[in-house]
Amino acid sequence: MTTLWNKSAVKTYQILNWVFFLAMVFVNYLANALPINDKTTGQLSNQYPNLFVPAPLTFSIWGVIYLLLLVFCIKQSKSLFSTQVDPATAETVTVIGPRFIFTCILNMVWILVWHYEYVAFSVFIMVLFLVQLININARIDSLTPYLAKNSRFSVKAPFGLYLGWLCIATVANSTTLLVILDWSGWGQSEVFWASAMVLIGAVIGSFALLKLRNAYIGLSVIWALIGVIIARLDADVYHRFVVWSSVFGIIVVSAAVIAEITGSLFRTKKVKVVETTQTIISSN
Repeated sequence: MTTLWNKSAVKTYQILNWVFFLAMVFVNYLANALPINDKTTGQLSNQYPNLFVPAPLTFSIWGVIYLLLLVFCIKQSKSLFSTQVDPATAETVTVIGPRFIFTCILNMVWILVWHYEYVAFSVFIMVLFLVQLININARIDSLTPYLAKNSRFSVKAPFGLYLGWLCIATVANSTTLLVILDWSGWGQSEVFWASAMVLIGAVIGSFALLKLRNAYIGLSVIWALIGVIIARLDADVYHRFVVWSSVFGIIVVSAAVIAEITGSLFRTKKVKVVETTQTIISSN
């Protein structure tokens, strides 16, 4: 863990995290309130119908993600108005701050290019967005041992849910591009490819949560797949293969979530044993 920080840089990032977070929320508000380019985000999604798009209610997860990011911004503000710098906060802000700001910028850019229907460019932005969130989650794992339990939640939950949702959103965004390009599907049906996309999303989400040790990633993926099931059940035509692929995907991701939670408990016990051993050795 870093032992020396530039106090000015830490406080600057603490402020900038707030500025860019609020700007991001405001742009997303305007996207539907104006709406930007006379179409809401949901209307644009409905403009390109495909079997992978989840039910509208599924997108309410953005409210949860933004609420948790607000919690992160509040927690990272610790010692902002103090002459001293809280070590754990300074480490968190230094590691995550610049990358969080970049995700806020990418979020706003994506909203603009999506609303002006530059779909190919929006896929490119989404991939950059996804890579940046993977980067943040990878670094969170190294911070976890130094954070109190409530602080761990304020970091792992928002960025884990965020990444999980972006995994599915990237697949959905790419599917939309294929619809626009009138892709033939190499002779396979839309049902086949929708089912394949569901399974790909489930595998990516499972791999990500196990690799990055963040079970929250899986919760977003499960929620998205539930949304796919609801959408297919509400549709005029029932596509059972898409539904059953989604059910199977939920089972796979749920198993990965359980495995990660179990592994996390064992890792916590191992750390406590090591700390106890070190304490005994140092006392002797």
